[in-house]
Amino acid sequence: MKKMLKLLLLAGLIAGILAGCGTDQSAGDKGTDPVQNEEEATEEQNGQEQAEENKAEEEGTSEEGNSVIRILEQNLSYSVNGETKEDTAFLKHSDNQSYSMYVLPGYELTAEEPNKDVLYFTENDQVFMRIELLPDDADWKMAEENTKAQLSAVSEDVQSGEAPADEFYKDATVWKAEQNGEKVSSYLIKKDDLSLKLTLFNKEDADHEEAFLQMAKTIMKEEPQK
Repeated sequence: MKKMLKLLLLAGLIAGILAGCGTDQSAGDKGTDPVQNEEEATEEQNGQEQAEENKAEEEGTSEEGNSVIRILEQNLSYSVNGETKEDTAFLKHSDNQSYSMYVLPGYELTAEEPNKDVLYFTENDQVFMRIELLPDDADWKMAEENTKAQLSAVSEDVQSGEAPADEFYKDATVWKAEQNGEKVSSYLIKKDDLSLKLTLFNKEDADHEEAFLQMAKTIMKEEPQK
């Protein structure tokens, strides 16, 4: 009787060992290796992060936490007097207003007076663009009337203009005036995160309007420094 009990216990032990081996083998056959799965998940995450970084570089920005960090330079295509060019523009932060933008070589950004900056052509400072960030609650109708009144000082013939075919200038209001070779145009731009007035001063023989507009569309509002 004792020998029979020992045989039964031994048989049960062997059956348990064989069942355990079968379970491990089945798990291995189904590819549930935790190390392999972790490596695949890591590779997938790295691929997503790289794609997001590439997209940010194309747009000239990257995100860190809740803040936006802009890269230091960006290539811009533009034209001057009908001649197409491409150069590397460098990131500049306004010391006078809460924004940054990319500025092409041969141009300089400087403060003009409180809440007004000037981006001028270094070879001729009479060719420039005035940049004004408007309050989010600005009276837009009054801003339009004031803009037209300012242009009427250049010429009585103030004409409405067409905004560039660019998302940044979508729904922008444009006026132009010319007199004695002087060309002045104003752009009022209202977006969800930016209210902006641009006034461009060009000459018939020095028309930098397209270059100014290419730089202006890189303007990004920033939080005021404390």
